[in-house]
Amino acid sequence: MADRYCVSVFATDRLEGTTAVVFCLNESLSKEQMQEIALEENVPATCFVQQINNDVFNIHFFNSTHEIQLCGHGLLASAWVLAEKGFKVFQFRTIHTQVMAKVEGDGSVWLEFHELKAEPAKIPSWADDCLSSQPLTAYKAGASDGYWIMEWPEDFQLSKLQVDGGALKRSTNRALIATQKSTNRDYDYCFRYFAPQHGVTEDKATGSAHRVLISYWYHKLGQSKVTARQLSKEGAELNGKFVHGAVWISGNVTIRR
Repeated sequence: MADRYCVSVFATDRLEGTTAVVFCLNESLSKEQMQEIALEENVPATCFVQQINNDVFNIHFFNSTHEIQLCGHGLLASAWVLAEKGFKVFQFRTIHTQVMAKVEGDGSVWLEFHELKAEPAKIPSWADDCLSSQPLTAYKAGASDGYWIMEWPEDFQLSKLQVDGGALKRSTNRALIATQKSTNRDYDYCFRYFAPQHGVTEDKATGSAHRVLISYWYHKLGQSKVTARQLSKEGAELNGKFVHGAVWISGNVTIRR
């Protein structure tokens, strides 16, 4: 039916990153079948990849409860699997968008996304009920089920921020990206990601949030290449660049069959 790969994404010697399971399908599966397999795998993302033609692949992502619209670390895991199979430049088709993957000369794999611009917004009144500390600023990105981007000052311990997931889920359909400029010279910014609306109290490592933040911090820092630290309990390191209006993400990946 399929080749199966277990993939570690965004990990370093000190940071655990996250995990995806990638199935390269030889025949089509129904969404019910994919959801059943994802429940058995019980990892943050189970990815199902099927080749359409020479360099185009359909991809679906599931966690243990439902289908994920766009999963950055799942895309990167799947791209590395295809790169190991010899593909150099190829395209994924997700539910709502298309993403190009490219293998660079140094062997790194990068994913290209359209920029998802962040627009300034008022700090919502429900922030008092959901957050243990108020942000400096608030932005929105994407549709009504997209993202809140909230920024805290550099001297705030973002890892100590407490988020009431139940209150957040009741208050908004948007996931929350909490971010700040990093005081660690190894990183340009750090962040945390909360999406209880999608069954994720706090994510380990979030490529889709990184995609939004690359653009957000590019317009603040004027810096085309960035390295980010996700301050989850497990920890993650993510790379990115902003080139001619396009957002690219990458990071460390380890594949085992």
